[in-house]
Amino acid sequence: MDIREPIDDESRADPAPMALSRVLTLLRLLAAEPAGLPLARLHPMLGAPKTSVHALLRGLVGEGYVQRDGVMYRLGPQSFVLGAALVSARSLATIAMPFLHEARENSGETAVLAVIDRSARVLTYVAVLESHRLVRYSVPEGTTRPLFATSAGRVLLAHQDPTWMAEYLRTAELEPLTSKTVTDRRQLARLIKRAREQGYGSTLGEVTLDVAGFAAPVFDHDGRVDAAIVVAAPLDRGRAAGERLATAARQAAARLSEALGHGPRYPQPNRKARESA
Repeated sequence: MDIREPIDDESRADPAPMALSRVLTLLRLLAAEPAGLPLARLHPMLGAPKTSVHALLRGLVGEGYVQRDGVMYRLGPQSFVLGAALVSARSLATIAMPFLHEARENSGETAVLAVIDRSARVLTYVAVLESHRLVRYSVPEGTTRPLFATSAGRVLLAHQDPTWMAEYLRTAELEPLTSKTVTDRRQLARLIKRAREQGYGSTLGEVTLDVAGFAAPVFDHDGRVDAAIVVAAPLDRGRAAGERLATAARQAAARLSEALGHGPRYPQPNRKARESA
């Protein structure tokens, strides 16, 4: 029995909108032709009306994903930024796999690698190792979640540039995901501060009512935090074994950080932090 993340109704009803499919196909076509392609060749290759493809190209040019040079279109700088980010995330997931196995072994629960997307202000689960238990937490790789409501999101927020984090706290839409989701900005700021001080973040039923999550930051060689390791469990097990699951997440994240060239900098949770949790 899997305890799964909820799936957005709109995504379930229409998983592959035509416009998105065409955009992705268009970018793949341009990636295969570094010198570029003219509109006259692109629209028959896409099997779409010339006016529709022209509108897509105009939007992509405006966002920097495509460049226009006369009649030729080729990939723009933002496409390469996106590609580098995807490669980086995939590479990190590969490096992280032994440490996710370690987290799962030490906790007996599902281990997840979460990566921040600062521009979209969300996180993405880029690697998932499910627990071997019959009743377990399950979530698909590629799932995105808001930063404010998740254990990993709070850990990631705790280690971002203070100006960026303050702007996020001021402007983020804090829509509740369950009846337990914290949406008060002052309370959220306190939780983020505590996550930084104790070295991990935790949530109990805030994204999904019957799931508990415990997350710790992953530091790269220069101290930047782009990722977190999460140990997630059914709520009752997570509540009963919270300190042990948090420790499993912290230890795995610390070892992954060392593998990335960063020395251990994880403060032990003090008595006050444990009591307030």
